[in-house]
Amino acid sequence: MEQKYTDETFLAKWLSGELSETERLAFEKTPEYKQYAKIAEKSEQFEMPEFQQDKVYTQIQKHTQKKQKVRKLIPNWTLAVAASVAVLLGVFFFTGNETVYTTSFGEQLAVVLPDGSQVQLNAKSELSFDNSNWKQGKRLLSLDGEAYFKVEKGSKFTVHTALGEVTVLGTQFNVKKTKDFIDVRCYEGSVAVIDPLNSVVLTPGMGYQRAAGEQAEHTSFSGLAPSWLSGESSFNTTPLKVVFEELEKQYKIKIIAKGINTELLYTGSFTNSNLEVALQTVCSPMQLTYIAGENSTVVITKNVE
Repeated sequence: MEQKYTDETFLAKWLSGELSETERLAFEKTPEYKQYAKIAEKSEQFEMPEFQQDKVYTQIQKHTQKKQKVRKLIPNWTLAVAASVAVLLGVFFFTGNETVYTTSFGEQLAVVLPDGSQVQLNAKSELSFDNSNWKQGKRLLSLDGEAYFKVEKGSKFTVHTALGEVTVLGTQFNVKKTKDFIDVRCYEGSVAVIDPLNSVVLTPGMGYQRAAGEQAEHTSFSGLAPSWLSGESSFNTTPLKVVFEELEKQYKIKIIAKGINTELLYTGSFTNSNLEVALQTVCSPMQLTYIAGENSTVVITKNVE
């Protein structure tokens, strides 16, 4: 590709539709055009929350400043494309042979994997994989947080978490992993969940969840996709501490639970667009009271009789 097509200004003009007809036609004849067009097309398939450009740029700077070797290996135009195409909803960066995607509070990130499989990352999540494995046909990723996968058919596709592995061949499923809780739901095809204590195969409408040190639970649900894709977090007999963690991730707050048994199970949902409504939705049925404190803290206590 000629140097002008790797220039940050040129790529930005292409993405915003500001190229002249001559420039556009010339660009579309280059081999790399198809790669950029595919990324842009796949990214548009997901619903896009508000893009905080300044915040993303700051995050990219932070990662590149910490990893000097990465900056030497990746030309400037690659970072420009990352900032304007693939990082519309989050951040990704390279560390040696590893690709890492991350999201911050209240963010989502649309990802297209090397095999064409699609992933949507929820807030405060991280997805990573070794590029050499994918070149060898080994589809293996690591996840910390929550993600919805649409997997292209092919070789075994495995999502590794600290609490177990989820393996499929071609399907749609959701994985939520927090510090000591995992929840897997199958929306299409079949999903195998394997952890140190259990091994189970899920079919559409079936779910699996387990808290660390506890017995696994088999759940059922309805719906064609996770509710968080449309701005609502839903839970089915989920420990209250996991619900609080999700509130923290979506709204960038710190919840202080006083005198509450956070192992109590919660079934319900809350909106990801209005903190006041979300807190009321969670606290009211659980007979809890919340008070907004300083520095984005929320203190939650039992109702006083």
